[in-house]
Amino acid sequence: VYDLSPANEYLYSMGMGLHHSGVEILGKEYSFASGGGVFDSTPKEAPGAKFRESIELGSFEGGSAEVSSAISDLREDFGPDRYNLIKRNCNHFANALVWRLLRRTIPGHVNRLANIGQCCSCLLPKKLLEESPVGPNGGGGGGSGGGFQVYGRDSKKNDSISTPAFSGSGVTLGSQDSGSRVPLLGSWRGGGKKKDETLTDRREKARMAALARFEAKNAGSDRE
Repeated sequence: VYDLSPANEYLYSMGMGLHHSGVEILGKEYSFASGGGVFDSTPKEAPGAKFRESIELGSFEGGSAEVSSAISDLREDFGPDRYNLIKRNCNHFANALVWRLLRRTIPGHVNRLANIGQCCSCLLPKKLLEESPVGPNGGGGGGSGGGFQVYGRDSKKNDSISTPAFSGSGVTLGSQDSGSRVPLLGSWRGGGKKKDETLTDRREKARMAALARFEAKNAGSDRE
């Protein structure tokens, strides 16, 4: 079992982590990656990952022919283009191979984070899901960058090109740069001012009418 991120120093005590795993048998370690499919490497030396621990799962009574047969049967399900960070990763392969050879599973904490991630896999970028952080050629199996902070890689920080989420000159409220743009704020202000003037006139007319009625009533009282 390998660590793929320094975050494992905290996650491991919680029973999970960002892990890579392989199955060591007959002097070889078998694993799975995007682009490379099933591959073997020197035990405890997976390229691009930091070795954490070996977990003894049992003794296999067969020989190299049985191991080759088991791996051959799994190659179709774990082909170079079948990798998925959440649903079909190196830990899924390790579990499948151990089951074929010993009829038991790997410890749950090794792949627990991926199992939890299935709940929100639709939110992850497709490129992240399809690239493995560890591969047969000393790095990620599907190309550069697998999404994890991987130990043991002498990689330089790549300059990234920032693509704006929105493009175009946009429209500014109240601007009159283009004949097609409507000065919304100015229209609102103009309309409000006109409405205020109309209301004032109506109030003045009402006041004058009330005053006229009052004067007419007083004139009638004087004649009596």
